Amino acid sequence: MTRQLIDDVMAEAHGRMLGDGMWYPDLREILDRVQHWGQWFDVWAEFGERYERLGDEALARGWKVSAGEYYWRACLHYHYGQFLYFRCPERREAGQRKKQELYQMAAPLLVPPAERLDIPIEETSVPGYLRLPPGIAKAPCAILIGGLETTKEESYGFENMLLRRGVATLAFDGPGQGEMWFRCKMQPDFERYTSRVIDFLECRPEIDPSRIGVLGRSLGGYYAARSAAFDRRLISCVCWGCIFRIPDFWDRIHVATQDGLAYVCGAASHAEAKERYIFHGKQDWLIPVEEAHKLRDAATQAPQTVVIPEDAIHCGHNVFERIRTPMADWLAHHLGAQ
Repeated sequence: MTRQLIDDVMAEAHGRMLGDGMWYPDLREILDRVQHWGQWFDVWAEFGERYERLGDEALARGWKVSAGEYYWRACLHYHYGQFLYFRCPERREAGQRKKQELYQMAAPLLVPPAERLDIPIEETSVPGYLRLPPGIAKAPCAILIGGLETTKEESYGFENMLLRRGVATLAFDGPGQGEMWFRCKMQPDFERYTSRVIDFLECRPEIDPSRIGVLGRSLGGYYAARSAAFDRRLISCVCWGCIFRIPDFWDRIHVATQDGLAYVCGAASHAEAKERYIFHGKQDWLIPVEEAHKLRDAATQAPQTVVIPEDAIHCGHNVFERIRTPMADWLAHHLGAQ
């Protein structure tokens, strides 16, 4: 494939990558070296291997904090290596497995650490990570849901924002996402898996079960709204990018995203929620801003904060430095953490 696909991907993902913690010099070198889509995975994987070696060296010296950070950075490079690589499933799946392995290596070394979870549900289990803010006996908790190309490992940076505000985090993969894709493909009742996660949190003594909220990014914004609609134990909901009905704008979706939706075998629909924060970029070329308007107009029973910046693209990735902090503050405030 030509350079055009890379340019299309980066038009949406450049700010997202930096906002998620990618170092600019690394990103600049990767983009200089990748001349066509066929090179994409290999170059990103090379950087992932580099940071994994640094993690091994740091761990051998007893530098556990550095080792955790290096392993997470290696994980992030593999994440973006398999990013939108749906037409090469062998490499995509190899990248998914490698990033999961690297995050498991990083998890106990992070500050605060990430506790690995496998929450039973029917014939399978929900994979996730719980992180607790230090010094808080009964913390509120935010459940973090990814989208088509966002998984539990990628939420590390936003988790840190919430943890600094006294909010525990539980990031998990649901059907069709990340690690869960290998167990079951996308399903229309994603909210059942969120409810099972809430069941688990209610049994954890470190968590205040009366202060649990949910945040979903991109397609995860759709899942978050459904989860809050079907489970009244969630007291707040952040839709970080809005989807109301995919068929209404299917023809406008980039072919790479259409491939992704076909890959995970999905469909969509919507409902009601509680305290709700709706964010959508007015310049979003992936999901039209009308989807946010539809959600706003349908959610008549819940107090809402609606943020639609004029200059923002999909999920505000091009203005990440000014949209993520207010979102974290809103969620922390509505969960009673500040």
